[in-house]
Amino acid sequence: MAGIYVEQPEIRDKHVYTERAGTNLWLVKVPKYVSDRLRMCDEGAQFGVIKTNRTAVGTKISFDVEPKLCEKVSEEVASCPSSHDMRLGTLAGPNRALAVYSEGEEVIHMEGVVKTRFDTYQNQDSSRSYLSLKKFEVERKLVPERTIKFNTKAVNSFRPSTVSQKQLYTTRAQKEEKLAAKRIRLDKTTVESMILKAFKKNQYISQKNLISITGQPEAYLKEFLSEMCVYNTKAPHKNTWELKPEYRHYESSASKEMETD
Repeated sequence: MAGIYVEQPEIRDKHVYTERAGTNLWLVKVPKYVSDRLRMCDEGAQFGVIKTNRTAVGTKISFDVEPKLCEKVSEEVASCPSSHDMRLGTLAGPNRALAVYSEGEEVIHMEGVVKTRFDTYQNQDSSRSYLSLKKFEVERKLVPERTIKFNTKAVNSFRPSTVSQKQLYTTRAQKEEKLAAKRIRLDKTTVESMILKAFKKNQYISQKNLISITGQPEAYLKEFLSEMCVYNTKAPHKNTWELKPEYRHYESSASKEMETD
């Protein structure tokens, strides 16, 4: 059994067998749609038939793909021509040889040398099928990758929130309660008792906090504050309200110092 070693890095460690090196092979160039159908063909199945017809002019060679393989497979793969003419072509050059190899796990076999080249073209019988195939390819290229779709129904879009549903409902309920309370002006006695109760906890309270505590409109609450409280305009309790001496439940720091003296 004859063999040689090849000095290419990717196959350096593989033995090449050349017992079939004298076999003459054909190189057949086919259109892209034929090569695509060849990949779809099952292993070992018949892909097509090469026919020769001798005439007075010369020998006519044709190649017919199996009709089942030329049918429309899906919406993305259209039908293709089955009948083709084979014309004798030229090789790369007189001093060049094309060889065919088959590679295994550990060895490489030389299957033969290309002596004849044929170029495959669709014949007149399949011209209509070829035109429909090209039309299908052009129409597919014209279809945009992105299309606009119109919604006939309303779409609810929600913004992400860090607040849990329980906290959200609690916050909403509190806001609704406060808003409902603000809409109603309470009687004088109730508002005065709310103000006195608030000042029992804190001696100095801002107007904003008093509105939040009582839940009364600002203009309405200010009437009571003007009557019952004193507004501080100097530090350290600037911009806060304090009860007038006659409403206080505690003694001021100044009066305590006088009693001590």
